[in-house]
Amino acid sequence: MKSKKWLFGILLIGVALVGISFLQLGDNLVYFYTPVEATAKAKELSNKDIRVGAMVKAGTVKWDDSKLNLSFVMTDMKQTEIQVSHRGTAPDMFKEGQGVVVEGRISDDGAHMTSKNLFVKHSEEYKKPDDHSSMNTEYLQKSLFKNEKESK
Repeated sequence: MKSKKWLFGILLIGVALVGISFLQLGDNLVYFYTPVEATAKAKELSNKDIRVGAMVKAGTVKWDDSKLNLSFVMTDMKQTEIQVSHRGTAPDMFKEGQGVVVEGRISDDGAHMTSKNLFVKHSEEYKKPDDHSSMNTEYLQKSLFKNEKESK
């Protein structure tokens, strides 16, 4: 009889922990949308953080280095475009014509998005540096093998 009470108590605590975890997790989820989906659902999404994946439209990137303001248009390359405002520096590989995922909040009409984070995808292909690389190999060898020469 006592073991059944213990089992029931442990089961009840477990269910409560799982329930609380799901409630907390739901508040912290950030969903991914295409530009078409994001603009179609803009009214209901405007008070939530979302991620929208698209391409950076060529000729639309504007950078104000004194204020660290970046703006550009992201597009699905068909019909939907969203103006993006980002405060802070962009990732190193950010450029026009590149895929980008913007995390932030979309306006009620779906025309504008204020970004908290920018993510870019890099190529998985490794390219060997060409002979005209900007790396000074002579200087690099001297600095790498400095301790070996000194110890001899």
